[in-house]
Amino acid sequence: MIPQTRRRVIVALISLALGIAAVRDFSRLGPALPWRTMDEFADFYCAGLAFDRGASPYTYEPLHACEHQFNEGHSFRGKLFAANPGVAVPAPQPPYDFVPFMALARAHFSVARAIDATAIVLAVALSAIGLAAIGIPLALAVAVFALSTGYVELNTAQIVPFALLALVFCGLALERGRNRLAGVLAALTLVEPTVGLPVVVATFLFAPRARWSLAAGLAGLFALACAVAGPKGFLQYLIAVLPAHSRSELFFPFQYSLTSALAILGIWPPLARVAGISSYVLLLAAALVIAPRTSAQLKRRAFIVFVPALCCVIGGTFLHQEELCFAIPAVTLLAWETTGRQRAIATVALCLLAVPWIPVWGSKQLLLVSLLVVATILVQLRLELRTSLITLGAIAAAIYCFELAPPRLPAPSGMPPVYTAGQLVSLEWRDYTALRGTHDPLWFAIKLPTWGALLASLAIALSISRRI
Repeated sequence: MIPQTRRRVIVALISLALGIAAVRDFSRLGPALPWRTMDEFADFYCAGLAFDRGASPYTYEPLHACEHQFNEGHSFRGKLFAANPGVAVPAPQPPYDFVPFMALARAHFSVARAIDATAIVLAVALSAIGLAAIGIPLALAVAVFALSTGYVELNTAQIVPFALLALVFCGLALERGRNRLAGVLAALTLVEPTVGLPVVVATFLFAPRARWSLAAGLAGLFALACAVAGPKGFLQYLIAVLPAHSRSELFFPFQYSLTSALAILGIWPPLARVAGISSYVLLLAAALVIAPRTSAQLKRRAFIVFVPALCCVIGGTFLHQEELCFAIPAVTLLAWETTGRQRAIATVALCLLAVPWIPVWGSKQLLLVSLLVVATILVQLRLELRTSLITLGAIAAAIYCFELAPPRLPAPSGMPPVYTAGQLVSLEWRDYTALRGTHDPLWFAIKLPTWGALLASLAIALSISRRI
């Protein structure tokens, strides 16, 4: 039997060695380092520029021309735009999201890009600090967000971290009885409407003292949207842009939604869409039952908003890797607050969610970083040694096996500019994603660990809620 002190020293030395090796491997990404890619920044920059000039960013022009101006060079994006004169990537966010990008669009592109990168990193860091303030060890909070959010969101330059930041601090405000602040923060999660809607509804129902500030926050966002796009433009976003974009990635391999999974499996697309919409509604209803009961049972008010956020990234019609981080606060708190078998399951689920499987599959340099993240989670949650070794070994083996057959997708070339200026850009994007579809079963299999982790986490929350 190894003494406890000596065991800690051994674990520390192994972690240090793994950390050094992981940093060395990560640095070898070179041009693929996340702060050098920021793939979708040009899309948001161009959308902000369009709004700033009184145009719509939801139509093919001026978004198409602007994106071809800024997507240059030897990156994947640069090569894609050079080979496809007709390609354009939508920025299907609500108008109020583009207010910061309207300001950034007045700066030089490289300066604006650096500001956005800094803001993303700061948002992820503050999310980890917020989770630590709720009672999670800081090392654990950093580990769960490092790759799943930090790497993924910076790599794509998404605005998801700002909604995540609002979610985490909404949970913190509820924990500390700051209901008015919680109401405002709940409204701000609508930066990403998919997660924002469940959080807003849950806050309204289960935090009565937050209702007035929530209403004020919603009114502010509505006024901002109307100021940017006009009432008619905001209405068009709701009734035309959102439905069109939700239909644009039915067969896109990067989708995690139930609709896409069913469509890829051969289900009639309209039926797959109905199933996706139904799953979102049903899970929202389930969250409104589970969240207050889980909160009461574990004496953690943060679950009032964390559980709905978890439910909103299961199923649905439109879901990417970038949105999966919304499940992490709930799963982290479940793993920390439960015991026995539930804690073990929640810990394994957290490890699976902390690994961004598709990016890791495509970059061997992320293998050791992923294992470092998983090992940190296992150590921080003090999972039993045998289970920890099995979990770490299984994840390492799964990543290694996937990397033996790297991801391949057809690269569309020569897409002509056949779209009219006033068409919704999502119609062009639908054609692009169809060209990148694949029947490779590995693209389905790579999502199974994430889907399993999400369902297991929901099952734990459901089990806890049924004790009442």
